Amino acid sequence: MAKTVLLGILLMPIFSFAQHLYLNNNLATENLLDSHYISKYQKKIDTHRIKIELNHVTGIASFYNANLDSTLTATGEVFLNRKYTAASNIYKLNTIVRVTNLRNGKSVLVRINDRMHSNMLRKGRIIDLSQAASKRINIRSNGIERVVVDGLRYSKTNPKRQ
Repeated sequence: MAKTVLLGILLMPIFSFAQHLYLNNNLATENLLDSHYISKYQKKIDTHRIKIELNHVTGIASFYNANLDSTLTATGEVFLNRKYTAASNIYKLNTIVRVTNLRNGKSVLVRINDRMHSNMLRKGRIIDLSQAASKRINIRSNGIERVVVDGLRYSKTNPKRQ
């Protein structure tokens, strides 16, 4: 009995660390979806290509044109294709999301700092990635890819390269 208690005490920091890692990589418990935009554009959402669940959205990703560098985003900051940022009408601004390419399983963390044109929802597009983020998950040269986007948390700073 004493050995079991001692072993439990020794392993407690390891279990605590593992739980911390799991919780930080898991979906957020609060709703990070932008319900205002979703209801505003509900008629434009292609429900055959876009599936929306709490903090978990499946659809098509595209990437920003290189010519958009140095333009202003919806958050008021200057857009740079080398940063890990994205545009979306599904998630609230300044939400950190994990974008996973369904073709190859690669993922990247990006911060939502801009909005897309509302007609992109008709095409099944849920997120528009920066060039750096799209390269990280190997989006095809045609510029679109099926992805899963998971909301994680809020942050005013961009994720670093993983």
